[in-house]
Amino acid sequence: MNMGNKRLKWIRLILWILTVAMGVTIFSLSAQEGPESSAASDAVVRFIIQMIDPDFDALPEADQISVFAFVKKLVRKGAHFAEFAMLGCLIRLLISSYGLRCGTRWSWLAGTLYACTDELHQLFVSARAAMWQDVALDSFGVLAGIMAAHTMLVLLDRYGKRRTGT
Repeated sequence: MNMGNKRLKWIRLILWILTVAMGVTIFSLSAQEGPESSAASDAVVRFIIQMIDPDFDALPEADQISVFAFVKKLVRKGAHFAEFAMLGCLIRLLISSYGLRCGTRWSWLAGTLYACTDELHQLFVSARAAMWQDVALDSFGVLAGIMAAHTMLVLLDRYGKRRTGT
């Protein structure tokens, strides 16, 4: 076995581990019951609000509630998008390591199907719900991750050609 094949096998192994780990992370977050999930995002929201506006507590209560609800929605939807963007990136890199044709399409399909199963999973979790809007958002996250992976692959290809002089 030459050094190139050995290196590629290690890269694939690492990509498999990271991709599965991301899938498990998404599944674990979706398995949190409503109050647990809400408490976790509320802590992040409080931190963000305090960083942006240290005088937040001085606002009228109605304004605090409104701002908190808005930021909470951004945080929760942003988390959905980000976790699926990471998954999409990893799936695309993994598929690329095998040199499969239509890697972008297969990556998007795999990531979107996982988003569907993630929402179905939430039907069975207390105080959680499945929303088609989350599947759409997750699917766009997958697509963003695929685009990031594509950009990385193009840059790596250019760097490799520059290094070898071809």
